[in-house]
Amino acid sequence: MSGNPKKDDESWFTPVWEIDEETEPPGPLRRRTPKAPAEPNYNHPLLTPLALAQDAVARLEAKAEFASDAVAEGLRARMSYLEAAGWLSYGFVGIHPRDLALRDNGLTISYGAAAHTDRLGTAIPATTVGESGLDLVPSVASRIDIEVNHALGLARQWRRLAEIRSWRPLADVAAVRKTLESVGSRIPEDAEIADWLISAQTLHEGPTLIRAGRAAVEWMNLTGVKEQSPDGVFLAACLWREKAARLPIIPLSFWSAPELRHQRLGLHFGVDWMAEFLECVRAAAITGLQELERLREAEQKSRSLATTARSRLTDAVDALLRAPVVTANSLAKTLGVTSDGALRLLRQLVSAGIAREATGRASWRAYVLKG
Repeated sequence: MSGNPKKDDESWFTPVWEIDEETEPPGPLRRRTPKAPAEPNYNHPLLTPLALAQDAVARLEAKAEFASDAVAEGLRARMSYLEAAGWLSYGFVGIHPRDLALRDNGLTISYGAAAHTDRLGTAIPATTVGESGLDLVPSVASRIDIEVNHALGLARQWRRLAEIRSWRPLADVAAVRKTLESVGSRIPEDAEIADWLISAQTLHEGPTLIRAGRAAVEWMNLTGVKEQSPDGVFLAACLWREKAARLPIIPLSFWSAPELRHQRLGLHFGVDWMAEFLECVRAAAITGLQELERLREAEQKSRSLATTARSRLTDAVDALLRAPVVTANSLAKTLGVTSDGALRLLRQLVSAGIAREATGRASWRAYVLKG
């Protein structure tokens, strides 16, 4: 992959957002003589993908803002696992987001141990296992464990972008180093990070999504990575969040786009790469909109449940909306009830068609929203 296209490249003629009216520096006897503004190009190849990406991201943000707190929190949690699963699928192996949630909540053993004991199906129940799907030998499964842990760390930091207002991951070189450490990435020299920060923060102008994409490209060039990397994309999301008018409810998504989009992105450079990057952002935002709609439908369906003043069923639905996976013990702790009481609530939600059991096990069961 090459870096940002040069300005004298005919394929990168001045877009409308970079039109500027520069003036001569004023001197004691000189008049400010404005330069003739460049002719705006309304046919720039990035205008359409930029407009589509911005529209999808804005719609997701607007709908999430008007959603209930439980739905918004649940959306962030689920999208974080979708992002982690998307990156794993692109670079290593396809693991279902729900299986990542089970792993993150300590409900399954490592994939290496599961493969050794011929219990891989119980470790990744939502991921197809067997002749027609994923079938890992122990040595491969053990290596994937490392990448899964990396992906889960990325998911946690992705959620942190929206949930911790005081966090400034790009504040300075030290902050960038700490951010990279949190997602398990290789860390360049401080001087290289400083150069990237200056470029990302001050040299680029224009729409924030364009700036985020350029920052990702420059980071990949800096680290010598020819394909999109989780750290470069995450830093782009950090920049997008920093330049937003206010703290976004949903961080910038990328890996939630279909895997084919990520594969196509790796075939391009320059303007074409940026167009595909914007398409990935748009597709990921559409995935978020679909997930949001699923959560809102479940919330609406739960309102028809017959409850009494002493019933905790509504609270159980709230907990199920917020968390991708729920167990009787976790629900009991959340609601302050006994484990047996929490299990009865979960069974009621299963009977009502709102929840379902996700592990297929007789013990240590986990429940998810149905659908």
